[in-house]
Amino acid sequence: MISFKSALVVLLLLAVHSGCVKKDDIDILKSGVEKWNKWREENPSVRPYLGRTNLGGANLDSANLGGANLDSANLVETALEGAKLIGASLNGANLESADLAKANLAGAALAEADLRGANLEGANFEGANLQGVNFEKTKFYGVNLERTDLRNAKLEGTDFSGAILVEADLRGVKLQGTDFSKVKSFYKAKLDPEILSHIKAKWPQELATSWDDEEERLELDPTLLEQIKKPDWHGWAEGKGQGK
Repeated sequence: MISFKSALVVLLLLAVHSGCVKKDDIDILKSGVEKWNKWREENPSVRPYLGRTNLGGANLDSANLGGANLDSANLVETALEGAKLIGASLNGANLESADLAKANLAGAALAEADLRGANLEGANFEGANLQGVNFEKTKFYGVNLERTDLRNAKLEGTDFSGAILVEADLRGVKLQGTDFSKVKSFYKAKLDPEILSHIKAKWPQELATSWDDEEERLELDPTLLEQIKKPDWHGWAEGKGQGK
């Protein structure tokens, strides 16, 4: 993988000359993650603009990119392990084969982004907009997708091992070849009728498993499980904890 300094000195300067990013932001970022994070801490109201920036292969592990605009940025094979991307805008960004292990993307916007083959182990996407994202052959080990919008995302061949899909919206998602066998929870997930029926038949307990915020753990609701097993249960009614 390209080192942080070499990648940013060459690649980010190209972005500066294209007029797509703020030179001051780039100058700070290319000086290193430590200085960048310190600057972000000292300037919490600043929202960095890095749209269309070429950061392919750069080392941005643990970088504070919260709230940054990275729309259409090139982040192919970029190291973003443990990065803070809360509320960041990554619409149309290319994150193919990027390392997002343990990254925090809560509330981020990633509509139409490309995350094929990315490492998402332990990443947090809570409340993120993932409409139309390409996740083909991506591994979701321990990923939190609570309250995410995955409508029209491409998930063929995706491994959802350990994923939390509480209240996730997967309607219209392409799910051919997707492995749901190790998902931790589908509680109140919005699913197309055919997929919901399939999950109800094979993994009803995951539909009845919700996240306890106080205990910070998943727990099974035995009463709800019995309701889900009934032939006339078809999902959750609007505003209620059960479906009929």
